[in-house]
Amino acid sequence: MASSLNKIHPWFDICHPCPTAKYQVFIFPAAGSPGSCYREWSKHFPEYEFSLIIYPGRSNRMGEKLLTNIKEYIIELNKGLLPYITKPCIFIGHSIGSVINFALARHMIETNNKGYLIKLLVEMGRGPPNLQDPDKSFVCMTDTEIVEELKKIADPKTREVYDFPPFVEMLIPILKADAQIGNELLPSTSLDIPIIVYGGEKEENVKEPFLNTWKELTTKKDLFRVRMFDGHHNFPSECQDQVLKCLKEDFNNIINNSIS
Repeated sequence: MASSLNKIHPWFDICHPCPTAKYQVFIFPAAGSPGSCYREWSKHFPEYEFSLIIYPGRSNRMGEKLLTNIKEYIIELNKGLLPYITKPCIFIGHSIGSVINFALARHMIETNNKGYLIKLLVEMGRGPPNLQDPDKSFVCMTDTEIVEELKKIADPKTREVYDFPPFVEMLIPILKADAQIGNELLPSTSLDIPIIVYGGEKEENVKEPFLNTWKELTTKKDLFRVRMFDGHHNFPSECQDQVLKCLKEDFNNIINNSIS
């Protein structure tokens, strides 16, 4: 099913098609992640159609060239995603996904290309893209150091996957390519879009005060908030029930109250 959908929508898979949905949700996963944990989220949101962004070089796009800068992502998403945004929508980004979705939202607004349809950004597990990330970049690590870091930040339930050499060998080039995106600093342009930020309490460096600096990137400061979860960097999987509960609250508070 996913491969046939991917031929129609080269940049995303619709998790559970819902043509009657009032809103679209696009999830931009973290570095090196296919985002499998998000695929069932839409079952909890009947008015929303969830789609998972598939980056080149992973999942059923494994044979494609990895992208290493924001400009490349914007060019490709402009062709592969924007034509399919047809309803009020939400962007959810985790880690590197928050950099990509913020850059795309800014591009859409600046080029007057469906920017008015973006009603909310939910940014998870990373500080704002105009500030240097406090975590050491994978670009600056050895392969052994990368594996150690992956085990440290992983959902404990899935940590053992990093003991499987073929998987690690496949993953490391993807992580290093994604890390180049994370090393770019974007302009500190404030967007006229609400921003909600989620973080993991067990993160070593990305703490709540740093996540609060996202507030400078939205003009909707009265709607801004940071929510913290009792998990590591991959808290969207580790604390899924709590994250979904908060998403429902934030969708209701912002989306349903702002769209007639």
